[in-house]
Amino acid sequence: MILRTATSTALAVLILILGTAANGRAQGGGHTIRGKVRNSSGVNMPQVMVSLESGTGALINQSVTNNEGDFLFSGLDETSYIITISAPDYNPVMEHVDFVRKVSTSDPGETRTFEITLVAKDGLRSPRAEISFVQNVPKEARDSFELAVKLLKEGRTQESFSALQKAINIFPDYFDAQFLLASEFIKQEKFNEAIAALDQARRINPKDDRVFQAFGSIMMQQQKFAVAARIFAEASRLNPRNMDYLVLEGTALINQAARIDPTKSQAAAEERNYAFTDAETVLSRAYQLSGRKLARVHLQLARLYEKRGDRDRAAGELEEYLRQSPDDKRTADIREAIKKLRGPGSRD
Repeated sequence: MILRTATSTALAVLILILGTAANGRAQGGGHTIRGKVRNSSGVNMPQVMVSLESGTGALINQSVTNNEGDFLFSGLDETSYIITISAPDYNPVMEHVDFVRKVSTSDPGETRTFEITLVAKDGLRSPRAEISFVQNVPKEARDSFELAVKLLKEGRTQESFSALQKAINIFPDYFDAQFLLASEFIKQEKFNEAIAALDQARRINPKDDRVFQAFGSIMMQQQKFAVAARIFAEASRLNPRNMDYLVLEGTALINQAARIDPTKSQAAAEERNYAFTDAETVLSRAYQLSGRKLARVHLQLARLYEKRGDRDRAAGELEEYLRQSPDDKRTADIREAIKKLRGPGSRD
């Protein structure tokens, strides 16, 4: 009984810190977080991954910046959040966001706006060799697309959708318009519409990894973890320099394994073990490819080992994370998790 209680408590702390399930986001009312991401030269950064976490670090949602470097999270009801911005070959940025009070899903909340500057690692000025994909877009379609981007910046979403649809009606194979439309649908949690637009974008340009990242994000929010893992693997194949895809693949595999009841059958137990093993392999690969600098891999490995019952190893991963990230605002919570993992009843 002591072992079971200790395990349950430690798991609860880890889930609080590291959990990846969406936490019932509100729509319509609530707080809003807006931001713009630029590089150190002042150039807007499109298609940069932005993660929204709770005040204790649990992942709530993910998005990507639009063509102007803008991102938006709305319908928020808590008082404390963290946003993390990451892009290949740039140092990640973490911002804490605090609101004065909690609000209900129907109440108008507060708005916080951020200007984020990404600094290239080791002075790199060319962070990524982009895939060459050029379209000869009719002027009328391009004008409608640019109008849509402008309207989005002004918060005029419905008018922007109309402009995007006009651009697509004029030029159905307009990749940027289809992808932007999908991104906006994702923000509104209109996943069926987003998938339809993403499928068109994939048909037009099947080599753009951002399309697969967006597909995977939807699958994660719908808790279709096995599908998400395969999609993130394809994104990684298309853009092997982006370590985030490997971390996302590993996270999806951990979530997939955690949903399988190993007592149900021998086949279920084997499937669970395979998913955990694949997750460990993918995460370890991301860590090695990053030059052993991708500290957040240790957080996901800690989840993996804890769920497997290897509590000492889970604690060790959390300790290594703190060694590499001594300024993390969640240090006290992580140390509490380590204490539970290494406490009485932590061993058989």
